Amino acid sequence: MRGYLLDTSVISALAPGKPPVERPVADWFRATSDALHLPSIAVAEIEQGICKLRRAGGTAQADALSRWLDALVRCYGDRILPFDTPAARLAGAMSDAAHAAGHRPGFADVAIAAIAADRALTVLTRNQRQFAKLGVVQRDPWDPGPPVPH
Repeated sequence: MRGYLLDTSVISALAPGKPPVERPVADWFRATSDALHLPSIAVAEIEQGICKLRRAGGTAQADALSRWLDALVRCYGDRILPFDTPAARLAGAMSDAAHAAGHRPGFADVAIAAIAADRALTVLTRNQRQFAKLGVVQRDPWDPGPPVPH
């Protein structure tokens, strides 16, 4: 499989209520849309944020984000990639290697990195420092440079 896996930080930057992205970034996303994949982990993280917002009284914003997430899930369909057994085993190894090197990555980042590594995808993230510690090829789509291999 070739293409890109969207980290939650990138998806969240495109959510309703966020500032619009610069034209070159938007153009790149449009041109690359067929190669973009969404990890099921990001869906869980976004849903958690929606629930937290609703619990805190932000019902209108939570409803808007919930509709946006529903549309995102429909749009990505079979390009939503699960955290399956091969990715889970890889995540265990990646997490152990990170811990051995003195890093303490969060579960969601490890799971997203493992899904990407298992499927040979580049992680698109705004948190390059976190993913660099996990040894995956990654890039920030707001940065015009090439993907960063690790």
